[in-house]
Amino acid sequence: MTEQTSSRTQSKTLRRRPRRSDGSWGWATRLPLVLLAVAAGLAHSQAAPQPGPVVQFTHAADRATFVGGPKWFTGTAHVAMLFAPDGARTFGGATVTFEPGARTAWHTHPAGQTLVVTEGHGWVQADGEPRRDLKPGDVVWTPPGVRHWHGATPKSGMTHVALQGAHEGQVVDWQEQVSDAQYQGSTP
Repeated sequence: MTEQTSSRTQSKTLRRRPRRSDGSWGWATRLPLVLLAVAAGLAHSQAAPQPGPVVQFTHAADRATFVGGPKWFTGTAHVAMLFAPDGARTFGGATVTFEPGARTAWHTHPAGQTLVVTEGHGWVQADGEPRRDLKPGDVVWTPPGVRHWHGATPKSGMTHVALQGAHEGQVVDWQEQVSDAQYQGSTP
C-alpha cells in the first residue's frame, strides 16, 4: 500500500460519523454538546454572585483634588487623588503637580513608593545621598522606610504619578521641611 493510499484510507475512517440522510448531524452526536452547554450554564448560574461591577471606574471630576498643605510641602503643589488602598489593591495613587520651586517635606513610606515623572523637570533626594535630576519618563523606586523628598526645580514645574503601598493603614510618614540649602544641593 502506498503512502497516498494509506492517507486516503485514514481520512475516510476519520470522517465516518452518524449522519442523517439530509447530511446533517443527528441528535446522538449533538446531545453530548448540548448537555455540556446546559451543565456549564447551570454551574455559572449557581456560582456566588459578584459584589458589584467587576471593573470599577471613576471620573476625574469625582475624585478629590487639593493644594498640598504647608506641613507637607514648600511652595504650591496640586494633588489629584487617583485611588486609595482598598481590599485587594494594597497601594494608593495620586498625580502631584509641583509649581517651580515647590517640593515635599522629608518623608518615608512604610511600604515604599514609586514615582513616574510625566511632565517638567524636578529633583529627588534620599537622605545622605546626592540630589538626582528627574525628567519625563523617569521612574523612581524608594524602598520602605527610606527618608527622602522630591519636587520641581526652581525654574520648571514637574508632574509625577505617585504610587505608594499601605502598611497597617499608613502610606506616608511626614517629617520636617527640606531647608533651602538642602533643596539647592549645598548640603546633603
